[in-house]
Amino acid sequence: MVLILGGCWQSNRGPLTGHHTKAPPNFAFIGYTSPCYLELPTVPRSFAVNCFQINGVLHIHSNRFAKWPRLIGESWVDTVRRAPEVRVELNGLIYAMIATPVDNEQRRQAILKRRGYWHAWQGITIFSFTPSQKMLQTANGSET
Repeated sequence: MVLILGGCWQSNRGPLTGHHTKAPPNFAFIGYTSPCYLELPTVPRSFAVNCFQINGVLHIHSNRFAKWPRLIGESWVDTVRRAPEVRVELNGLIYAMIATPVDNEQRRQAILKRRGYWHAWQGITIFSFTPSQKMLQTANGSET
């Protein structure tokens, strides 16, 4: 029962509280894993995820139950697939990013094995991030 509810629950941290800044060209400074927050453009809240980098590229992944039906609303994975312009708060800094799902199964499995998973569970979705200039400009008031 706990697994089912855990798979259907999405936390609500509220809005991001850090400072907006331009994303660095390389996220190697976060190492193997770093707690961060993801904010979706269509949902006025953020929630905790684990950020990690591979070759300097920022990534996150869902849990294996992320695609299960929700008690309320849809999975954040489905929301990000539909609206990939997101904001990520990491170490008090907010980056405007574009999330790209890693749909290549061999690459997905390789990333999960590198993350220490002994099995690349179906249902785990990985996203890689690139900077979004449009969202950064909007957040800084340069664009309406």
